[in-house]
Amino acid sequence: MSDVRILVSFKVTPDFEALREADWLAAAADDAAGGAAREVETRYVRRVLNCFDESALEMALRLCDARAERGSATSLGALSVGGRETEPYLKTLLALGYDRAARVEPEAALDFAPAVTASVIASFVRQRDHPDLVMLGCRSGPGDSGAVPFLVAEALGWPCLTQVLEVDSLPDDRVRVACLVDDGLLRVTLRLPCVLAVGNAVVSQLRVPTLTDRLARKYARVAVLSGADLGVDIAGELRRETCVLTGLETIDRARRGVIVGGATPAAKAQALFAAHLQDLVKNL
Repeated sequence: MSDVRILVSFKVTPDFEALREADWLAAAADDAAGGAAREVETRYVRRVLNCFDESALEMALRLCDARAERGSATSLGALSVGGRETEPYLKTLLALGYDRAARVEPEAALDFAPAVTASVIASFVRQRDHPDLVMLGCRSGPGDSGAVPFLVAEALGWPCLTQVLEVDSLPDDRVRVACLVDDGLLRVTLRLPCVLAVGNAVVSQLRVPTLTDRLARKYARVAVLSGADLGVDIAGELRRETCVLTGLETIDRARRGVIVGGATPAAKAQALFAAHLQDLVKNL
């Protein structure tokens, strides 16, 4: 079995669960008042790995481990289009056994510009890394377009599968992939190169490096590139984007509830039936 180069592209996002409701309301109010749409303030919250990207990163490690057991060499690379907040995660990946780590300075907010993000990733693949297999999460916040893996595959001219749950290496530069489709689980054999977009995989958490692992790779370097290094005019492509952010609004996730009174469980059950279920039963 020949050597295989794998590249996993991931995104570090703000922990949106930690945001204050007031931040969302302020952005929505600016838009409603006719002012320029602005993104929600996220600088004060911690950064986390996008959950689907985290699955892809761990899946690549497990694929590397499985190939090593068969005596096959695998080279792992990690790429993030982001600022300095991505470096701790890239250094963690180097400690876990990734051979290459790089980030591309976005120069602007690319959350709602999947075509520009895909252009940067595809250029990195063609000009710098030359992998056989590219893995990404199937979607990432806050845009959640799900378009980036497909746009990367289109730019490279490679086949693409989404909602990938499992991947295993086969002889002759092929991979066996299990992915979720509308009517169940589909198992497909693909010849490399290809792009895989990882979905709700069972492998959902990235392993943790030991202190020994970190010390062994503490001098490993994270390559920092710009769009110009890859021949991509990020600012120019953003100006040509036809899909732009025009506003934000909060999602009401409040749930309504009713407290059923009664002195005993039987009385509560009777009250529940009389007030809420009796008419439904009659209409059956």
